[in-house]
Amino acid sequence: MMRRRRFVTRMISAPFWTSIFARGLSEKAEAKTVEQTSYKRLTHSDADVLAAWCDVIVSGARPAGVANFIDQSLSGDPASSLLLLRYLKASDMADFYRKGIIGIETESHHRFGVPFLQLAQHQQKEMIEAAVASNMQVWHDPDPNFFYFISRSDAVDVVYGTEAGFADLGIPYLAHIPPPKPW
Repeated sequence: MMRRRRFVTRMISAPFWTSIFARGLSEKAEAKTVEQTSYKRLTHSDADVLAAWCDVIVSGARPAGVANFIDQSLSGDPASSLLLLRYLKASDMADFYRKGIIGIETESHHRFGVPFLQLAQHQQKEMIEAAVASNMQVWHDPDPNFFYFISRSDAVDVVYGTEAGFADLGIPYLAHIPPPKPW
């Protein structure tokens, strides 16, 4: 016979986990909607390239809203930016991302003759691997390895640094002060 405490524990856990799962789906759907809004500092084509680049590095970065995260951080007060680049005292963060996106496109055209978004998945991964190995042929500014490092950090922050990201990893989100928005 099931004891009362065990019964209550089991009954609470099902609705609790169902609500967590539903909230996670809702946040992911919201992130997809957010990604399609207008940008303040990035063009739509730049945002698409950057989101695709980050999504190759960290799966799920595009639907999690990485381009929107970067754009919002670039368009706000630099002192309150959530980008890793802020802590490295970059003089013009928006210019860094613009040059990186131009570098991605230039390298893609040089290697494969098409824009980054038109590359097959294995070609996109090949470009990421070349950036990591500092083996780019025509892209030099900003340093592709450094751009990879920064964009990887942004992608990880958006995918795993949120309450939903912690839930996906099965880690309790124990924020002292819950954030007013996911990022």
